[in-house]
Amino acid sequence: MKGQIFSVGTEILLGNIVDTNSQYLAQRLAELGINVYKMLTVGDNFDRLYFEMKEASKTCDYIFVTGGLGPTPDDISKEVAIKVAEKEDLVELNQAALKALRNYFNDNKIALENNIKQAKFPKDAIVLENEVGTAPGCIIETKNACKIILMPGPPREMKRMFENHVLNYLKTDGVIESRIFKIGILGEWDMARRVDFRGENPTLSPYFTDDGAYIRVSAKAESKAKALKMIKEKEAYLDKIFGPLIICKNGQRKEEILLDLLRSRSEKVATAESITGGLIASSIIDIAGASDCLKESYIVYSDQAKEKILNVSHETLEKYSAVSKETAREMLQGLYDKTRAELCIVTTGYAHLGQVYLGIKYHEQSHILELKFAPDRNKVRLFTRNRAIDASIIIMRGSYESYISF
Repeated sequence: MKGQIFSVGTEILLGNIVDTNSQYLAQRLAELGINVYKMLTVGDNFDRLYFEMKEASKTCDYIFVTGGLGPTPDDISKEVAIKVAEKEDLVELNQAALKALRNYFNDNKIALENNIKQAKFPKDAIVLENEVGTAPGCIIETKNACKIILMPGPPREMKRMFENHVLNYLKTDGVIESRIFKIGILGEWDMARRVDFRGENPTLSPYFTDDGAYIRVSAKAESKAKALKMIKEKEAYLDKIFGPLIICKNGQRKEEILLDLLRSRSEKVATAESITGGLIASSIIDIAGASDCLKESYIVYSDQAKEKILNVSHETLEKYSAVSKETAREMLQGLYDKTRAELCIVTTGYAHLGQVYLGIKYHEQSHILELKFAPDRNKVRLFTRNRAIDASIIIMRGSYESYISF
């Protein structure tokens, strides 16, 4: 089955609102085994929307449209779909939709008059109830059996309509299962160069977020069991390539992985951050139950703070500067002396130069890692946070090897 997603609204094209509907629908349709080859945003222009929707109806089994179902003249999605399906002569007032409007507006005549267009549909359309808004959705079928599914623009209304009603009318020709592998340490290009991404089923898809590098493995089959078996074969391939650099295989956040490791061993983590300014501790605190494991956290941005809180010697700072292996080493030891946490993490660096020193101590192991990034202030801080969490997990798992390039 092939589908296309339309988001309708000039406000999206102007950047006034973010189109989260298309992202949500793409994810859900992939899970259902409906192939989405194209997503398109079209402004409130009848002719342009008609042209794009007409073209899509020639090749798609389903067209999913969000937005443009309101009472105003620029709400044109339904009228365009009716013209694409050539059903202008079949439009009538739907009594169930009219009753819902009356109930919503408490029979207010002025409100009903201004919203009446929302209750008009081709007589053979399937009308979809909007349980949390005024605009009903609908399914209109074209002459070549393409089903145009119209849903409201507000995400809360759209999601509820899709889950409660649209799903009942979708047919698929297979099952798609996916598994997300979080790859630690490596940047996007470094991860991608190691993998052969050719092949259509299962597919390997790399992507990169603020949390680091990922590979999504997706398999399509006639059953869930067979799709999962296909994914398992690709998992063995990725294990061979990345080994301990695979942080997780189920999309779980790496901070959760770290906390689970600490919790299972009844251990604590402490942080002292200069360049990252609390980002590492903050990302840990984002996870529920972090108080079980995060013992203490300090922001030691100035040289004075490094001396006062972590007992870094003035001589070291004078001789080597705050951004040096020597300072990072003393920060790490000072943090351990102060907190006695089993896992200690420290950072120091120059964000504008992309120069960072990351210190990690776990029991008797101490590592001072020199990192080099492109000089982008915010990215340097994010990348340092990612490396700190990734490296801590790998070290705690006992998988640290000197050949792993941090």
